[in-house]
Amino acid sequence: MFVDKAGSRSGCVNGWERYPLVSQRVTPGSNFRLASLSKIVTFFGVVHGQADWLNQPLAAVLDLGPPFRDPHIAQIQIRHLLNHSAGFDRMRAEDPMVINDKKPWCPGQVQELAQAQLQFTPGSRHAYSNLGYCLAAVAYERHAGRSLWSALEQDMRLSQYGIGYMDQADSPLAYNFMHNELHGPEFVEHFDWQALRAPMGMTGSAEGLARFIADNRPLLDRSRGMHDSSIPCNETVPESCQDGFLERRRVGDQQVWLQRGYLYGMSALFLSDDAGNFIVWLGAGDVGQPLRASEFIERAFLKGFH
Repeated sequence: MFVDKAGSRSGCVNGWERYPLVSQRVTPGSNFRLASLSKIVTFFGVVHGQADWLNQPLAAVLDLGPPFRDPHIAQIQIRHLLNHSAGFDRMRAEDPMVINDKKPWCPGQVQELAQAQLQFTPGSRHAYSNLGYCLAAVAYERHAGRSLWSALEQDMRLSQYGIGYMDQADSPLAYNFMHNELHGPEFVEHFDWQALRAPMGMTGSAEGLARFIADNRPLLDRSRGMHDSSIPCNETVPESCQDGFLERRRVGDQQVWLQRGYLYGMSALFLSDDAGNFIVWLGAGDVGQPLRASEFIERAFLKGFH
């Protein structure tokens, strides 16, 4: 689904929701797993009307006091969680949110944060983190006195956009695992999707998510405005630079912002340019190299609209 800077929408679809030729065709309103595009919704909910608290220390919001296994935990601010600079690096340590058949300690036992070991000093670099977005949702509840999920519905009417949660009702689509030798449809049984709501546990359509983003465009601008020039990064390297939930990239002489989504059997992409045009793409299959599909969409977007 493409949305231009004026808000006009257009899109194209291809395929069937379950079985070729005999199932219903995919439509712009077909319900997909959103994977990490869920972080867009989480970010919007956390910052909506709450900008004044993003510099607060996470430990204070969670009412966690020392001693901390890693003293740097005291330095984590809410904004660090949202722009992937809190000190969690899933490439250097196991991601506690996605260990097979093991319940994550976030959101239910956030006191375990005191025993966590960070991989870098908060605010010193970016590293993509699912745990950070789970903690942001918990922090929101402690700060606002209501769950993020209640706030998204009461303040932003999330269900009117057809966006829901995998733990309540999974996407009805059949996902294609033909390029995945290790995982099949049963992988969903091994994760706690209620715990994963904030980073990757939502469902929705390309049309619905695009409308939600377009109707809350100032929050998209707020994410881009979270650029921290003090953090060194390389805009030509994937997942090196972050502005809020958005990965900032430079492709040739063009600046883009994006959020990729990936679960076994599917991939997804949100992509925006500096003019304010954006695209939401959802797919029900994956390829051998998870980044390949999003890179193809990125090239097509830049070639078609610039």
